Amino acid sequence: MEKPSEPGVLKEICREIQMGKQVTDAHLNRLSLAFGSRFDKAWEALREGRIKKYVFKPSGRTVWIVVGKRRDYLVMPEAEFCSCEDFYFKFDKGHLCYHIIAQKLAEATDQFDLFEDDDRFYDVLIKEWKAVETKVSKKHQEKAPLNSLSPK
Repeated sequence: MEKPSEPGVLKEICREIQMGKQVTDAHLNRLSLAFGSRFDKAWEALREGRIKKYVFKPSGRTVWIVVGKRRDYLVMPEAEFCSCEDFYFKFDKGHLCYHIIAQKLAEATDQFDLFEDDDRFYDVLIKEWKAVETKVSKKHQEKAPLNSLSPK
C-alpha cells in the first residue's frame, strides 16, 4: 500500500477541520505523525497569529504571508509554493514546509489576520516581499563555499 502524499494528508485533515468546525486531538495526532517538527512549527505560528492574508481590491488577488523567525515568507497555496529555502530544496519530493502547513491550517480554522488593500499596493508589497527574499538568497550564496556550487 502506497503512503499518502503530504499534500493529500494535509488537504484531507483541513477538509475535516472545516466541516467539523474544530480541531480535534485526533487531527493534532495525525498532523504530528505526518509532519513531525514541521507541524510543531506550523502550529506555533498559528497560535502566535503569524499568518497574514492580503486581499487586493478590486481584482481579488490574494497573497498569504507567514511571519517566520528571520523574515516573512510568501505562500501561494494554490500552487503549494513558499519562498523559503526548505521549499526550494525539497518541493520536488512532495515535501511541504511548515509555512505551507501553517497557511493551510490557518485557512481551515479561519485563524489569520486579514488585510484588504487597493490593487495599486499589490506591486509595491510584492516587490518588498521579493526584495527580502533576494537579499536573503544573495547572503546565503555568499556564505556557500565555491566548491559546493560546482557540479560533482
